[in-house]
Amino acid sequence: MLLTGGERRTVMGSDDLEIDRVCLDDGSLGHGRKGYPAPAVSAVWYNLRARPWRTLALVAPVNGSRAWRLAHELRAVEGARPRGIHVVNALDATVGRVAAITHALSPKKLESRTDQLRFIVAADSPLVNPVAIGLLTTCDAVVLLLERRRTRIPDAQRILELVGSERFIGAVLCPG
Repeated sequence: MLLTGGERRTVMGSDDLEIDRVCLDDGSLGHGRKGYPAPAVSAVWYNLRARPWRTLALVAPVNGSRAWRLAHELRAVEGARPRGIHVVNALDATVGRVAAITHALSPKKLESRTDQLRFIVAADSPLVNPVAIGLLTTCDAVVLLLERRRTRIPDAQRILELVGSERFIGAVLCPG
């Protein structure tokens, strides 16, 4: 899945089987009319929701607060009282906090739960906070948030190398 920014935005599949294209007239991620999530956020959420994951990390190489904002917007797509989705803030986290979150979201710990909770984690870039690597490798899936004209391609590639490209299920390109 890739969300591209600009005057006209497009959401498109990450592989040949997922060829849906949705043209969006919204120029930025955020809320649409009267507090509803923007169409771009809804399109991203429905693509993500269809995939098999219990823990999803959002990581932005440049601006971590964008990951936190997007995590809340994705959760808001489910409505006023989203059930089964928890948002976790791991931005600017200490070694101890990252260790606690990693332990709580470990596959072994989640297997013992009978509910089907899903967790969206806003995480620091491992280039900024190296302790985030452990958290990102614990998550089932990772989405990279790229900012137009701000995110350097070598930085994005390095994050893919550090975390493991097999964990990444997509990227979102936001206006810079």
